[in-house]
Amino acid sequence: KLNMAQAGLHAALGYQLRRIIPSEKRLFPSIIFGSILPDLDIVVVAIGSLFYPISHSEKLFHRSFSHSFFSLIAVYLLFAILSEWKKRPVYKSIGKGLAFGMLSHIILDTFFWFRKIQFLWPLPFEPFSLWNFWVLPDLIHNIMLVLEFFCFRWYAWFLITKHLNTPGRLSWIIKYLQIWKNWEGILFAFFILLALWNPHNFIFLFGAAYIPSLIMMLWATYISRDALESASISANANCN
Repeated sequence: KLNMAQAGLHAALGYQLRRIIPSEKRLFPSIIFGSILPDLDIVVVAIGSLFYPISHSEKLFHRSFSHSFFSLIAVYLLFAILSEWKKRPVYKSIGKGLAFGMLSHIILDTFFWFRKIQFLWPLPFEPFSLWNFWVLPDLIHNIMLVLEFFCFRWYAWFLITKHLNTPGRLSWIIKYLQIWKNWEGILFAFFILLALWNPHNFIFLFGAAYIPSLIMMLWATYISRDALESASISANANCN
């Protein structure tokens, strides 16, 4: 069964990291983007399910390469090299932010979710979980999945408030964030009913709605980078 901690929760934690990490250009939008990024492996699971049973595709691709410490190190090194090559320090800040965000995602999944993670992929070590002693009931599992849509709705509202507080050249996205927020509310209500019914194809229906929502979340985060950076700068100034 697919399992991921709520994407909005990851984004919220990534945003709060601004309080403990010195401010750098593009660092905080990159942290938030990186905190969401590992769950994009569900797209690979979906593609893999065309060739394997979905349970096998999940075992191969979910919470493996995208949740590995080696992957976040590789991301940081890639942007550090790009920074040196292009002589642009901002790329190093972006790489640092993505790596910090991915790390926060892995930590949150470790403590607040209930499935194994391949921390050291691709090394041949067994996946690890803190929750091996407990089997999550299907109903609770499904409801936790449905909460994803509530978190997407919350994140859309969060981005709208940042744009309204610091309007900029990319604040045209507010219109689309509002539409997205409304759709996530509809999906949340629909999937609550579906979780209670628990049809055999629930996970396929969930994935069909979740993947576009996650892609929208990443795109909206990228477009909202200026608003997020302005908000983090203001917050740091108030703290100081």
